[in-house]
Amino acid sequence: MQTYKFTKDWLLKTAVLTPDKRTEYRDAENRFLRLVVHPSGRSKLCVYKCPKGSRSAVRVALPFSVNQAMPNMQRIRSEASQIIAKLDQGINPNSARKSFDRTLTLHEGLENYLKQSTNTPRVIDNWRHAVEHHLSNWLNKPLADICTPQKIYSMHRSLIERIAEENIKRGKAGDGGVGANEVMKKLRRVLSFNRALSGGGELPRWPAEELGPNGLKMWIEQKPRIRRIHREEFPAFWEVLHQLECPMQRDLFKFMLLTGCRSSEARGLHTKDVNQLRKTVTFCKTKNGKDHTLPLTATLHKLINERISESVDSRLFPVAEPKTVTKHIKRACGLHITPHDLRRTFAGLAEAAGIGSTTKKDLLNHLSGRDVTDDYSGRSDEQQLRVALTKIEDLMLVLSKT
Repeated sequence: MQTYKFTKDWLLKTAVLTPDKRTEYRDAENRFLRLVVHPSGRSKLCVYKCPKGSRSAVRVALPFSVNQAMPNMQRIRSEASQIIAKLDQGINPNSARKSFDRTLTLHEGLENYLKQSTNTPRVIDNWRHAVEHHLSNWLNKPLADICTPQKIYSMHRSLIERIAEENIKRGKAGDGGVGANEVMKKLRRVLSFNRALSGGGELPRWPAEELGPNGLKMWIEQKPRIRRIHREEFPAFWEVLHQLECPMQRDLFKFMLLTGCRSSEARGLHTKDVNQLRKTVTFCKTKNGKDHTLPLTATLHKLINERISESVDSRLFPVAEPKTVTKHIKRACGLHITPHDLRRTFAGLAEAAGIGSTTKKDLLNHLSGRDVTDDYSGRSDEQQLRVALTKIEDLMLVLSKT
């Protein structure tokens, strides 16, 4: 057996090797800490040691995958030391883990995941509601029992029918397929997280191979939503928008269209979120958990001040449900435009106005997908965002008159 001083870089380089046979490496600083690499390319970190009172060594997997997201060596060695301490007491973590895994229910697994989640409270509430509502019959059943190919397949088909019925009762579109996919993705995340947390044990892997190359994605095709206001539709939409009897509803849709913000972000704005000196507005606790500040163009500043002058309870857009506006617009001009369609329209016009990808991401408050080039260029400053918003606004005004 070869001995090396384990470092994160060395582990990453060695883990991607494909040896002819199973190969095991020993850490120079902790002889019980091992890296096992299989010919298939699979690798794992583990502790190999005899428990007190036993003549046979056991292999206890560490709850870390060897990839870029793995913790530093101090954390890895600390975890290994805790396992060694248990073995020295005669405790085999594998035995305790199997007992735990066999009895771990879906509800307990969900709570394990949500406690460690870095999502915002709103996203966590949505997760809990989705799983507890749609998988209520499975909550108190062991994860190991329900996550079999046959039961998952049956569960998915049952969900499609149930969600479709709920959609019909609520007057919503959709055959339930996409909704069922989303619930099953959450189940897959809960299973994978708890399996990683326990190092495998008796919890099965998500049966992706049995269910198809992409798990459940291949069952119901989920096409990305692309609906937006097209150039030819702008004049009709703009005219109907200005004919709305309620100025607050009109200004809400104009504000979302001119800033690209989400409906919940706009409707959550208060007078305290507006900085009159800098002429900016700050959306607090957005979807990614961060505050998002945008500069106000002259048009937006005027619109905001009108809302402030008419505000009763400090909220700028106290609209409970914007669907009534969507329905009115459809009756008036035949266009079914939702608040998120306005966000997609904003993104499309930003592209047409020649706004760079980094600035566009910053306008939309998208943090995912930033690459090395984005990191070099940094985030757009306030003046860059104001110039970009003005260009987009000018293009909208031109389109609304053509």
